[in-house]
Amino acid sequence: MNAVTKVALVLFYLALGLNQSVGADHIDIDMTCDSEKPVIMLVAGRTLDAERMRDYAIALGSSDLYPNARGYYLNIPRPLRVLEGEPDADDVALMVRFPSECSAVNFWYDDFYQTEIKPMRLNPSAGDYVVTLYNEAELPPYMAGKVGDNAFASE
Repeated sequence: MNAVTKVALVLFYLALGLNQSVGADHIDIDMTCDSEKPVIMLVAGRTLDAERMRDYAIALGSSDLYPNARGYYLNIPRPLRVLEGEPDADDVALMVRFPSECSAVNFWYDDFYQTEIKPMRLNPSAGDYVVTLYNEAELPPYMAGKVGDNAFASE
């Protein structure tokens, strides 16, 4: 991982505090998923403890979780410009692109992430966030030939 990527990860996780709690009860997770179409993971909400998120970011950046899942950030989580509304100074929104729903789901439920990385930001939560997956939209016809093919290469 290059230095720019590591810095971006640290900045992202300073801004981000995902609010997912690990329950004491075992919950069956539906791991059925689409393995073909790219998806976007949206992480949006408010950071509550930037120092703990820094430690989380360092640990996640030092792991191979994102490279192994072929996921990458599409944006910097802080707004460049506010066009409407008044976000809180600690509000962030991050989009992560994955080659498929399966790739994103496998990243999220990876044993190392769930047992070693994720607990670093919990109990109490270092942020109040919602994490969702969205299908990537098709390129509209008026953009044909105006942007490059964003397809993932097969491995």
